[in-house]
Amino acid sequence: MKKMILFFLISFLAVPAVFADISITADQGIYNLGNKIKVSASILQAGSFDGLFKVVISCSNYRLEYFLTPVNLEANYRTAVNVPELAASSQMLGDCIISGQLATNDNSAAEEKSSNAFQVTRQLAVLPVNSRITAFPGDLILVAGIVNEAFGNNAPKASVKVTLDNNSHSIDALSGQFSQKIELPKKIKSGKHEILISSFDSKNNFGDASIELDVTAVPDYISLELDSSQLLPGEKTGIVASLFDQADDLINVSLELELAYQKGSNIFRKKSQSSEKMTYEFSQYAEPGLYTLTANYKDLSAQSFINITTIREVKIKYENETVFIENIGNVPFEDELTFILESELKKYPITKKISVEPSKILNIDLSKEVPLGVYNILAPLKEGMASGESSNETLERMKFVQQEIIDSKPDHQSVLASEVTIHDNRPAYKKIASSLSSISGSLVGADGILTKNPLMAPMILVIMLMLVAFRYGRKPIMNFIKGKKEEEKEKQA
Repeated sequence: MKKMILFFLISFLAVPAVFADISITADQGIYNLGNKIKVSASILQAGSFDGLFKVVISCSNYRLEYFLTPVNLEANYRTAVNVPELAASSQMLGDCIISGQLATNDNSAAEEKSSNAFQVTRQLAVLPVNSRITAFPGDLILVAGIVNEAFGNNAPKASVKVTLDNNSHSIDALSGQFSQKIELPKKIKSGKHEILISSFDSKNNFGDASIELDVTAVPDYISLELDSSQLLPGEKTGIVASLFDQADDLINVSLELELAYQKGSNIFRKKSQSSEKMTYEFSQYAEPGLYTLTANYKDLSAQSFINITTIREVKIKYENETVFIENIGNVPFEDELTFILESELKKYPITKKISVEPSKILNIDLSKEVPLGVYNILAPLKEGMASGESSNETLERMKFVQQEIIDSKPDHQSVLASEVTIHDNRPAYKKIASSLSSISGSLVGADGILTKNPLMAPMILVIMLMLVAFRYGRKPIMNFIKGKKEEEKEKQA
């Protein structure tokens, strides 16, 4: 038993005491390709030790023993090991650790310690000074920033490309800093744009970032469209007023529309949303000529012109012994019109000078023009005149009776009414004149009484005058006498 204990004791003393405290750390938590990986390593040993110290880097799919050195350790004294720098390479991409191994001179492992994990990456950090820029078309903007390596230190030298709407500018970032002035096109589109910034270096590291560019729309011009610029009175036209910016894009705002007549009078003034269609209907009696349509937005304006055609037209109809002449055109109607009233015994031409303003109606009371009788009424046929049918005949009756008259009427007249009764409401002087004319025709004609018996002329003329005066003058005389009596009674009272 004692022999066994002695054997283990001799064996234990024969193995060197290598239970050491190894410290190994990398100087950064992340490295870009090409960066130098610096390692701090030291060993504390309780007893003296002669052997080897080697350093190994291990990554996801990569392992390299890149340093080996002999060490002579004093007991209880921490000895620093000067480990050379190692350039990070593309094989190391990902997570890595560095191990420090203490071994005997015959390369038997004695102690090993690893550093905390660190990362190898290609990524550069591009940091713009402004993440958002607001500008107007044509402005000069500044794109500036810093290019950092992954650990946060400035990239020593990198190339930077700044791209806006397919236009690129290449510059160098010196000590990580870059700046580029860009003049925005005057016709650049309004709204959101993206300024792309990409950076790369000679070690195949790269990074990118973006800046939001907000271009303010600048109203540039107004477009004014009409469905038609040549209209008849009473017609409608569609109106579309649109405001566009510097890039010919629509701006959704309210525009002011104003329609004015050529003489300067305003027809309307109203708001219209950009690009929305509105409809305006002209009056049936709108004055002929040019109307000016204007669209305004701040200091911008656009004009279009609408021409209203001249319409000279009246509508003529018969109703209740009266001829009505309505001006349905848009200019005053002035003319001399002759209406023919035909009875079985006689034809009466009635000539009137007509002057009717647009939308107005002129009436001619036929009962004050002809004696009592049944008449066919003929209206003149002229340009700008339309006849309406009478209200006291049915349509079928009118067709039958009018056809008979049409066969015998002059070409320049139309049938206004057929076989209508006209009462005699003429003033006394017209009735007397008509009677005298009728009587004189009977007396003085080729077969008249006075022609055959000239000696009776004085007597017959006196009798004729007395009869006419009695027939048409009795009522006015009686009214005159009655008025005198009432005046005397008022005086007596």
